[in-house]
Amino acid sequence: MIILASSSPRRAKLLKDAGIEFVVEPSDIEEVIDEHLEPKDIVIDLAKQKAQAVSLKHPDDIVIAADTIVVFNREILGKPKDEAHAYEMLKMLSSEQHQVYTGVAIQKGEKINSFYTRADVLMKQLSDLEIKEYIQTKEPLDKAGAYGIQGLGSKLVERYQGDFFTIVGLPLKDVIANLNTFN
Repeated sequence: MIILASSSPRRAKLLKDAGIEFVVEPSDIEEVIDEHLEPKDIVIDLAKQKAQAVSLKHPDDIVIAADTIVVFNREILGKPKDEAHAYEMLKMLSSEQHQVYTGVAIQKGEKINSFYTRADVLMKQLSDLEIKEYIQTKEPLDKAGAYGIQGLGSKLVERYQGDFFTIVGLPLKDVIANLNTFN
């Protein structure tokens, strides 16, 4: 059995759309970020912690865990605390390029594969009205960096370079390649 150790509906949809059968069991770890680590190491570390927490309960199953962060000027932008925080983030990202890192850990018993992917995103110049209207949709409130490229937030993005699914939160091609090493 494959277990997705995430409550993210986006990650679940990606796996489902890829034809992968799985069950969802979010990890219950408290995410603590070591700010001294590089962004790639942060997302790998958090994904491993999530995978290991769920794998302890299901050692005979394959567990997929992921973590995504947005980085702008070496500052990590997680999920906004509230609408005001979402506004601050989007105002800061307006007309600027930032990086999105997604770390993945796939574990079965003692075997664990982990990796990260990175994409660069350039935001359009956003007016205060555009930002406020987007926040009113509530979409940015549960997303790192306060936007979702796969939804209404796509209108905020000028362009990106890298894997689209990295930005969504699960680099599917790499996940499937790594899953195949467990069969």
